[in-house]
Amino acid sequence: MKWQDTLALFNVDIRHKLGKENIVPNVLSRKHQLKVVYVGETKLQKEVQLAGHRDEFTKEVRENIQNGAKSHFHLRNGLVWYKQNQLYVPEGKMKDIILKECHDGPLAGHGGAKCTTTILKKSYYWPNLKNNVEEYVKTCLTY
Repeated sequence: MKWQDTLALFNVDIRHKLGKENIVPNVLSRKHQLKVVYVGETKLQKEVQLAGHRDEFTKEVRENIQNGAKSHFHLRNGLVWYKQNQLYVPEGKMKDIILKECHDGPLAGHGGAKCTTTILKKSYYWPNLKNNVEEYVKTCLTY
């Protein structure tokens, strides 16, 4: 069921207010002004590090780095990073957890695939990230 169908069940009157007239804006309308701090990031990084011990690609990247091969990947604090600041997320449930937080989380606001992909790419990397986001967003009731 789409969100429009859900709203059709209720007698609602939706009116747009200009920003200057909207004295008490909600957090989502001003989310671009917020600096998001993930409280669970240390826990997340530990989970990613544990998952990396089982991930073949992570093992391969570690070996290549230790052998001096040039790569877009590097090690920092026991984690594999892509380019400068994108944490590599290995295969497994961590992708789903991160995807859910960046799309469904309180500050995410169920943005579309493009918005969610942009948010994720600021901090995370995994192969087929964009396709994973598009598939996930298609399952969202607000899509």
